[in-house]
Amino acid sequence: MRLSRSLAMPMLALAACAAPPTALGQATVFGPTTLGQAGADPLAEAAALLAAAEGAGSAAERAPLIAQLDALGVHALPESEGDLLGAWRSEHRAEPAVVYRGRTLGPGYRRAQLAAGQELVIDQIFYAGERAEMAAQTQGGQPVVLAVANPRTEKVCEARLDPQARCRWLPIFTERFSITLSNRGTTPASVYLVFE
Repeated sequence: MRLSRSLAMPMLALAACAAPPTALGQATVFGPTTLGQAGADPLAEAAALLAAAEGAGSAAERAPLIAQLDALGVHALPESEGDLLGAWRSEHRAEPAVVYRGRTLGPGYRRAQLAAGQELVIDQIFYAGERAEMAAQTQGGQPVVLAVANPRTEKVCEARLDPQARCRWLPIFTERFSITLSNRGTTPASVYLVFE
């Protein structure tokens, strides 16, 4: 009996640290982001910049957005299909920007494209004991719902992108989380996911 109680106490303490009793995760919904504003959230700003760069009408319009993405140190994650940012960088060669301090690699992004009514599931590994953070933004403002769940199908975050949302949680185990994007609109949606 003593052995089981001694094992149970550290597990309860770990669970208490991992999440408040009412929720496993926290979703924050953002309104339109003012790009470049002082004190802006770097993940949300990176997602907004990526969406704005995709919507830019020319390389000249995209150039200042690329410079800001470079300053944040944004890069495509290895699992990404294609690297639009890399292509945009090749059409725009700017002076090297000062990299956002506090990040050795900068935030990583993935882009998802969804047809009208389509649901897409992306797997992403998050590490035990390290706060998981992600921001998402639609390009064009389509109604997209974001849901994040662990392998036991327990939701840690759910939010509607209007046009942005951010999720934060503390994984108890190192494991793959499922990120589900659902396009509830009648037109295709382009979504940028940016991870810490």
